[in-house]
Amino acid sequence: MTEQPVTIPTHRKILYLAVIMIVLLAVCEVGLRARQWMRYGSFAASVRDPMLEYDASADLLVPRPGYEVKGARLNIKINSFGFRGDDFDRMKPPHTVRIAALGASTTFCAEVSDNHKTWPYRLQEKLSAAYPGVRFEVINTAVGGYTAAENLRNLTHRVLPLDPDLALYYEGNNEITKDTRQLALDRGLIARGNPQSLARTISNYSLLFDLTYKNLTILAGRRNAVAVRTLDSVPSDLPSHFIGQLDEMRRTLAARDIPLVLSTFIVKFRRNQPRPTQLANADVEFYYMPWMSIDGMLDAMDTYNQAILDYAARNSLPVVDDREAVSPDAEHFSDAMHFLDKGAEAMADRFFKYLRTSNELQHAIAKARAVDAAQASITR
Repeated sequence: MTEQPVTIPTHRKILYLAVIMIVLLAVCEVGLRARQWMRYGSFAASVRDPMLEYDASADLLVPRPGYEVKGARLNIKINSFGFRGDDFDRMKPPHTVRIAALGASTTFCAEVSDNHKTWPYRLQEKLSAAYPGVRFEVINTAVGGYTAAENLRNLTHRVLPLDPDLALYYEGNNEITKDTRQLALDRGLIARGNPQSLARTISNYSLLFDLTYKNLTILAGRRNAVAVRTLDSVPSDLPSHFIGQLDEMRRTLAARDIPLVLSTFIVKFRRNQPRPTQLANADVEFYYMPWMSIDGMLDAMDTYNQAILDYAARNSLPVVDDREAVSPDAEHFSDAMHFLDKGAEAMADRFFKYLRTSNELQHAIAKARAVDAAQASITR
């Protein structure tokens, strides 16, 4: 008697296929998590989020004192004051010039290999070598995601108590993201609410989803297919709130006779590049600003950098403006704006070359020596 072939019901086939897909996705997720741990010392999709805690007095997310994450490609240590870097004395030691580096992720430098490769630390080493009779402390006070408003609160609540002699400000991309999103909302280019919020929530739990979603968003952005319309330029007055925050920062520092040195912002995509290179170099910008075309991004960078220069000129403020100081390649940038070790080294050189000939640094050195002389006369 011939056996009849077994017929598997359709609903079971679908069930089996679903189980197989779930198993494959789970294997991929585990593999990515293992790679993430080996490279970065954490299973989390983000280096930033597990590191932060809420500071109610400053109304800010700040790094947890003593936090450390270590992997094959990076080592981040947060000191006892909640800043990335080595510990230091709260009371400024004699012969010391203390410089506060304010900013966001491009100053915090999560993509460099360890604390001593960030551009603030390398700047400290370069200054120390150039002025052997002076002790320099360049404190990396930056936190990823901060805008100028958050940097102002950070300055007021966490930085000024450390008695800095000079402040450097380097940040721009977060401001552009925030302001252009509001502009896109006002023009009806994107919906109210955050259409990416669900995807980003899922990304917190699945590294596979996070990588897939980011890469698909970047690919779509390069093809200008993220939205029906995108911003191809920005109004010249869009940076007005940003400049207002910088002015408040300047006045807060000036009240304590602390010079503020501004800087234009550097990105990997530039006007003098062929269009395919611009699109490739912009990469994660299409994830963070899907409402922007590449022309809109270039225009926004020019507009905000020019606003910084104009504000500095009106108020006789020093500004570092070498936007070619970091080579736009994969050895210097990890993505559109974040630095690798070589990029951070170039940034340290950029600030060092400016400060070496600046009145602000000489003022800070003279101030430190005057304090030392006054203390010496008291002890005599």
